Amino acid sequence: MSLLGRLSVLGAVSPAAGALPPGVLAASRAERTYPILCRNLSIPCDTERSVFARQAMARHQADEILGRVEALPLKGLHLAHRVYPTPSLRDMGDLDLLVRRSNLREADVVLRGLGYVPDHDFDRVDGGSLNAVEYWREGSMPVHLHWHVTNGSLPNFMFRIDLDEIWRDARDGALASHHLIVTLCEHALKHSYSALILLTDIELASRGADWDAIADVARRWGLDRAVYYSLVLLREVMGVPSPGLTRFGGTSPDWAGRLFLGLARRRRSECLSALGLLSMTDQKARFVREAFAPPRQEGMRTRSVLGRLREAAGRVGAALTS
Repeated sequence: MSLLGRLSVLGAVSPAAGALPPGVLAASRAERTYPILCRNLSIPCDTERSVFARQAMARHQADEILGRVEALPLKGLHLAHRVYPTPSLRDMGDLDLLVRRSNLREADVVLRGLGYVPDHDFDRVDGGSLNAVEYWREGSMPVHLHWHVTNGSLPNFMFRIDLDEIWRDARDGALASHHLIVTLCEHALKHSYSALILLTDIELASRGADWDAIADVARRWGLDRAVYYSLVLLREVMGVPSPGLTRFGGTSPDWAGRLFLGLARRRRSECLSALGLLSMTDQKARFVREAFAPPRQEGMRTRSVLGRLREAAGRVGAALTS
């Protein structure tokens, strides 16, 4: 456990005056927990106004969209305005909204009518694993329109997330608490716990949580290891012994899971996500195969990893010759 990890827990007891090692505050900026450290240390935060301004913009945009189409705020927007004590503690770079797959065209029309332009048509997005389209409007925060709570470039066939259940259990335009925590753990794993803010989100959202409900959802959805990894790292990186760990006592990571946790404890990096996801399935050959050749989904085109690399190389080449 590091001092930076401990101080990234909202409400953590700060060290004695003058005992803060140099570089901790600078490191917290990279971990996206700087406003939290400032609050815990009772020192002025030079980003408070700018973060609050972005959150006010995000809230205004969300209200504008949610007044016209049914959607559920995800991740940063939900956390900043419903979980954190003040939005100025939780920065974010885009606005994530979940819509029903059947309402995609309606949502697309609404966003275009509000002046947003998609980065590509949702009919032509990657069918292997990408489940969102990004919309842009000058002077506004980008909007990520999701029709699934998972979104990545690697296989996730091992997940059994029930979207109907998410919509059924949602209350007051927000995810149910047990769904929020499980999806935050999946999101943090996808990003390899590369920034402490991902663990801070989980810790804060899970205070007073119904761990029996969380464990039930995690097991049914195939995400029990994602929750287990999150709670282990909360304990060992941030010093928070979550009561939820007792609900996952039977979780036994395989060689890939043990390697993933060992690496994540020492050096969290985006490049670990493939290993973390690989550890969640016994069908490892299928995982590797579908990473390079995702199965085609009805009505959607699919690009392999090699195909995405070729497309990216083509864009770079075009930029260099233009």
